[in-house]
Amino acid sequence: MGHQSDISPAQQLADDDLARRSRLSGVAYLTLFAIIIFFTPYAGDHPLAVSLVSALIVFSAVARALLIFQFNRLYPRNPSLWLHCFTLLSLALATTWGLFCAHAVLHYSLQWTAMLTLLSTAGIASGAITTLSIRKSLTIAFLTLLLLPPTVASIAVQTRESFAVTLMFITYYAFMFVVARNIHSAYWRAMNNSLLLDRRSRELEASNRELESYSYSIAHDLRTPLRSIIGFSQILRDRLDHRVSAEEADLLERIVNAGKRMAALIDDILQLSRITRRDLQTRNLDLSELARTQAAALTRAEPQRSVDIRIQPGLRAMADPRLISVALQNLFENAWKFTRERERAEICFSANQHEERTVYCLSDNGMGFDMVHAGKLFKPFERLQSQEEFSGTGIGLATVQRVIQRHGGQIWAESAPGQGSRFYFTLESLPEAPG
Repeated sequence: MGHQSDISPAQQLADDDLARRSRLSGVAYLTLFAIIIFFTPYAGDHPLAVSLVSALIVFSAVARALLIFQFNRLYPRNPSLWLHCFTLLSLALATTWGLFCAHAVLHYSLQWTAMLTLLSTAGIASGAITTLSIRKSLTIAFLTLLLLPPTVASIAVQTRESFAVTLMFITYYAFMFVVARNIHSAYWRAMNNSLLLDRRSRELEASNRELESYSYSIAHDLRTPLRSIIGFSQILRDRLDHRVSAEEADLLERIVNAGKRMAALIDDILQLSRITRRDLQTRNLDLSELARTQAAALTRAEPQRSVDIRIQPGLRAMADPRLISVALQNLFENAWKFTRERERAEICFSANQHEERTVYCLSDNGMGFDMVHAGKLFKPFERLQSQEEFSGTGIGLATVQRVIQRHGGQIWAESAPGQGSRFYFTLESLPEAPG
């Protein structure tokens, strides 16, 4: 474990990529070698060479495969040793195959056997670009050991065709070198950008947690003195009921009401903060039943109102019951509030399938709003109507949005002045929490 500190996080991620990309390369060596042995006369003509090359390729490929598949166990113990062993085995494969290809060219000139071996060599070189280019020096050494022997052998044959093959291999090597360098540069740029983005994301997450904790603490600590202000103001108002002027009584009433509004605002802020901090506990929920519970609570609170509430039966979702209850409560309270001026108020909760997603909708026939202001709808403390017209803290819909986003869904609204509002939302199919 002491060696782990010598390797940077970027290098560790890169070596992990190197291992994963190289998992199937050994199979390619063995398959190509088997094709040449079984479909050409090479095995019959050179049994000793075949035995030697077979032993070297099998040993190197198998040893490297074991090294790759044991990466998570071996690499953390000694990253440098793992990388050295991987490099040596990779270069051993390249050297073995390069010499094998050169041997085939020398003995078969540019006949079928040699051409098949050259074609396989070119294919292995192309594969190495995608797997090894993470380490530029390894890629250059691999390509050199793989392509130099057959290039020299082609020169030694001294025919017009062999010189053409030599020039092609030199061009191929130069092209592979440029491609490898470009892939290497692009990979490390992407790696650095990814690590920078990850670091910024973690810093932002930590900052958000601190800010949320700070706002939670402030809001929580404000509740006690605020209760005292409200309580003592009410006592003072009741005791001086007939001994103060109408103007003074109105001022005391304003203090009490302002305190209550601030208390409601603090409670909403704390609720919004809890939604962000609380872990999701998802389960299969009957949203129709939750909606009926919210509707019944509103009806009990204001039995004098006549509101036609329709809830589609059988609506279900995988969600956190407490958070979804909070979201539905705010949506129903919003619809209940803004249909107050309607002689026949209507609220409907339903769902439809759209592009393989379930889209839930809570609609009403209330006063509605201009879609020009829709961008403000889900922002905390933003209000489209004045406090005098409709009471509230301006946090309800922001809370709903936070709940929906915590569930991986989206929420949006459609409306027009005087034509009611429709709030749509989706919930991703999240896995049920283990019992």
